[in-house]
Amino acid sequence: MALQALPSSWVAFRKILSHFPGELSLAFAYGSGVFRQAGPSSDQKTAMLDFVFTVDDPFAWHSKNLKKNWSHYSFLKVLGPKVITTIQNNYGAGVYYNPLIMCDDRLIKYGVISTNNLIEDLLYWNNLYIAGRLQKPASLAVSQEFTGFSL
Repeated sequence: MALQALPSSWVAFRKILSHFPGELSLAFAYGSGVFRQAGPSSDQKTAMLDFVFTVDDPFAWHSKNLKKNWSHYSFLKVLGPKVITTIQNNYGAGVYYNPLIMCDDRLIKYGVISTNNLIEDLLYWNNLYIAGRLQKPASLAVSQEFTGFSL
């Protein structure tokens, strides 16, 4: 039996994505905020929504997102998009996360990864960080600008 995303997920995802620069090659959501979890303490309305945004040009995307969502970033925002992109691409798993963000009355976190790093991780398991996230249930969260395929 396939695990189903919550019925209102698509509307909520699209609304949340509208708060971010639209240049996404892919966006997906995963975790307990997206999929019903077993157990008595599984309140989907208060569970954090976890997103990964895949972008072709992280520098350009962070530049636009800093203008639009300055408060989402840590102290690194004062160092600018070049430093943020350098840290994203050269340390850890190639993903830059902004955690504990309130967006449309929901707590979210979102990671940004370059399209090239995502493809490398999926093909060669360089980190298994994002590839590992995609081994669990995930739901595509397509932006309004994304027209690669229909759902």
